[in-house]
Amino acid sequence: MLASLQSFAGCEGDLDHDGDVDGSDLAGYITDDGGIGLPDLAANFGRNDCPYCGDGQLDANETCDDGNTSPWDGCDENCMREVPPTPAPFNLFHIGNSIGEGEAAYDDIGAAHHEAVWSTGYDFDDVVYSLNERFEDADPASYDENDAARDDLYNHAVSGAVMADFAAQANAVVAAASATPAGQAGMVTILLGNNDVCAPNLDAMTDPEGFRRQYIAGLDVLAASDATRNAYIHVSSIPAIYWLWNAKRTNFWCRVFVWPFVPCENLLSNPANDCGGGDSHLDPDTIHPDDGPNCIRRKQFHAAIRDTYNPILRNVLLEYRLDGRLPNAYYVDIFDIQFDDNHVNDGDCFHPSVAGHERLAEEHWSRSLWGWEDSLGRP
Repeated sequence: MLASLQSFAGCEGDLDHDGDVDGSDLAGYITDDGGIGLPDLAANFGRNDCPYCGDGQLDANETCDDGNTSPWDGCDENCMREVPPTPAPFNLFHIGNSIGEGEAAYDDIGAAHHEAVWSTGYDFDDVVYSLNERFEDADPASYDENDAARDDLYNHAVSGAVMADFAAQANAVVAAASATPAGQAGMVTILLGNNDVCAPNLDAMTDPEGFRRQYIAGLDVLAASDATRNAYIHVSSIPAIYWLWNAKRTNFWCRVFVWPFVPCENLLSNPANDCGGGDSHLDPDTIHPDDGPNCIRRKQFHAAIRDTYNPILRNVLLEYRLDGRLPNAYYVDIFDIQFDDNHVNDGDCFHPSVAGHERLAEEHWSRSLWGWEDSLGRP
């Protein structure tokens, strides 16, 4: 019986020819035959029996197979290698919030440091090798780099910005792009959402459907203009903000004098570690039976970013890419990054330090269309 089914299905597809052998497709056949039940079928059949895109094995019709079917990671959804564009975009714009302002990067609460920002930063003497600086090194003749004199043209981040501000910033980029030598945007980096998830409590986070609508409104602005439609739209996930609590939770200054005034109470309120034993605080993806209420709240905060908000950022953008509205858009997932003590500044204990921007720049670069081969890495 098993042999006959395997022969029938083969490696070309299954009974409904969708490319995988699964129990739902064969259930009717087996029931009519009166033979093997679904548990046995599940144990003996499945996509893993035959080569397929995403199995981690390079097959004859593939140029790559990285074990998934996600685009934007060097190997696309059809297991074809994604070739990095060369050498650099015309220019680089940034849309964002206080991270994009470089707020408190040097431990000075409330001060902006656009020169140190991971995306459009321009201080070649600091430790941050920003995307802007990498492109300038790659193609100084053609790339219109950001610097102190042109920063207002290229960096449109606003401290405190939420997703509802995306459309306004996108309109500002569209207007500014016409003032560049190319007359259009070559690339736009977007990092928004942190202020939507940071809230007085879990219920006060931006409504996910509203978040989605606001995100679409901003993407629509970029898609509607000739100045931005064909730009490389580099959308970042919301980072795993949980780790900044872990990085600074034993710092007396942060816990007692700063965090009570930081508007992210659903993460930072009652900052003492009440997670269970066995280093449960280092496992934010799992709520353990002996975790305390504050630990559970922080892990629920972490899960909301992972399971609700970041999937909106990724899946909506994929629609724009696939239907051609933003053909060069791609999503960069940095949620796996764990921030250490030196990545969070010692002033407001919340924003990335200059070392944190260095880490963001490196991670965004290595996960960008240009960074897969990292020919422009720091010398």
